[in-house]
Amino acid sequence: MSEEIETEQQILEAAKQIFQERGFAGARMQEIADEADINKSMLHYYFRSKDKLFQKVFQDSIRQFFPEILKVLHADLALTPKIEKLVETYYEMFRKHPHLPRFVIHEMNQHPDRFKEFVKNMGFEIPETFVKQIRQEIESDSMLNIDPREFIINTIGLCVFPLIARPMIETVFKMNNEQYQQFLEQRKKELPKFILNAVKK
Repeated sequence: MSEEIETEQQILEAAKQIFQERGFAGARMQEIADEADINKSMLHYYFRSKDKLFQKVFQDSIRQFFPEILKVLHADLALTPKIEKLVETYYEMFRKHPHLPRFVIHEMNQHPDRFKEFVKNMGFEIPETFVKQIRQEIESDSMLNIDPREFIINTIGLCVFPLIARPMIETVFKMNNEQYQQFLEQRKKELPKFILNAVKK
C-alpha cells in the first residue's frame, strides 16, 4: 500500500470514529486530524471539506450496514437458520461498530434525499429469493399470512432497537456496560426463536 493511500485510510478510520460518535454537527476537523495523527492542512489536502469527508464516511458506513445483511437474505438456507444467521450478523456487526446504527439512522433522517439517492445508486434491494421463500412458507401453511415486507421490517426493528435505545435500556433496567453486553448476547440467542414463533401457524 502506498503512503498516500495509507494516509487516506488512516484519515477515514479516524473520521469514521469521530463522526459515528458525534454526528456531522458535533465533529470538528481538528479533532479528526488529531485522531488520525496528522496536521489539519494535510487533512484538507486529502479531503477539501468536512462535508466531502463526511459523505465518504457515510457511504462507507452504509456499505457496512447493508451488503452483509443482503448476503444472508440471499443465502441458500432454510428459513430458521437464515433468521438465526441474520440476527447473528447484525449483532456481530454492531459489536465491532457500536455507534454505527445510531449514526446511520440519525444521518438518514437528517438528509433523507441524499440517503435515498445513495441507496438507489448502490442498488440495494431485498432479494426476490427471500420474498419468494416467505411466500412459500405461507403457501405451505407453516407460516401466518404476513406481508414479506412486514416480516423483514419487524426482524430488522427487533435487532436494531436495543442498539439505538441503549441509554434508555441501561437506565430503565439499571444495567452497567457488562450487563448490557450480556443482555445482547442472550438476546442474540433468543431473538430468532421469538421472531419465528411469532409467525408460526
